[in-house]
Amino acid sequence: MSTNQAGSTGAGFAAGLFGASLLLGDAGYAAEPTRVPSAAYPDALPVANHLALGRSYLERREYARAVLEFEQVLRFDNLPPDLHEQAEIYARSARDYAAGRRLSGFGYAETGGGYYRENVTRSTNAAGGHPARDWFWKARAGGGVSYIASDDVTVDATLDYRFRYYDNPQRRDDSDLRWNAAVKQSLPHGSQAIGVRGRASYRGHPGYRNDYGVFVDRSFAVNADNRIEVEGEFRTRRYPLDLRQRSRDIAEVTASWTHALLDGKASLTLSVNGGREWATHNRPDGNSNFFGAEFNFGMDFSASLGSFLLGLWEHNAYLGDRTLTDSDFEPVSFYRRSDDIYEIGGGLTYGFARDWSLRPQVLYTRDESNTVGGNYSSTELWLTIRKRF
Repeated sequence: MSTNQAGSTGAGFAAGLFGASLLLGDAGYAAEPTRVPSAAYPDALPVANHLALGRSYLERREYARAVLEFEQVLRFDNLPPDLHEQAEIYARSARDYAAGRRLSGFGYAETGGGYYRENVTRSTNAAGGHPARDWFWKARAGGGVSYIASDDVTVDATLDYRFRYYDNPQRRDDSDLRWNAAVKQSLPHGSQAIGVRGRASYRGHPGYRNDYGVFVDRSFAVNADNRIEVEGEFRTRRYPLDLRQRSRDIAEVTASWTHALLDGKASLTLSVNGGREWATHNRPDGNSNFFGAEFNFGMDFSASLGSFLLGLWEHNAYLGDRTLTDSDFEPVSFYRRSDDIYEIGGGLTYGFARDWSLRPQVLYTRDESNTVGGNYSSTELWLTIRKRF
């Protein structure tokens, strides 16, 4: 996601976050619970120090601070939005390490159902004016492992599989597998990591779309409530034969700020990103630059009830010329495709028994484009039940 304009916008926002982090840094780690004696866990032993602090925050029900501390040692993808459950998943590895076990893991399974509503757009009108309305059943399962190799190095990996079955025989079902693995070095106030990640998504009769890439990450723990993070990734996206023209290589940089608030009961993450896509099989719209912004907010009302809200915006500026044939525009000419993608969603998490939770959720998606086929909008509602083990 990146053009010259995008670069200045993203750089300005990132600079503002960095400046704010310097001011926040003056407070140091004053909000932390009392550290264990430095003779037992000096800065030369950052893994033990961060895990001990994370467990201390968890005992005080400061879940957002606990997650920030644990993630200087471990980072699991595809965690649930509930801060309490995130902290508990990380705490399992911390407890195992304190007991002398360097290898640890977790797993989960969830299922439920919902309703998919395609909203009316120029695309649905052009296709005959019959947007989709379908009930669906969904299932998800996965887990992760971590191995603490030394006093400052951890290896972790996660696997996540999602399936959605639609109550419509003329609609393809969704199948999606995501994975990642990384080597992470814990620092006294932050971390750095290098890793690989990928995804296989079923695209119907042609087969699967495959994504895989490498990333590097550097995070700075400004204080107990604030983290600044920068990540760079290069990945490739390969479509099956019938859709091969959509294949591309992607380079992306993301800068984010995570802030724990309300005495550790809530967490807010703001991020900006930018990058470039290189079409590898003569995509009609050619290469493209992209940039965007995202936010994630979570708050726990109690140990069993929490809420979350998320949103993103992304702009895609394509570089290939198209011939304008849409009768909605005059005069007929050449133009370049331009897309804006919006998503906003949220929900609740309710832990009704040990390791069991219930999650109602809503998601609204809107794609706006100066091409007819690039316009899309949907609203989804679903309810799932989750088991952690």
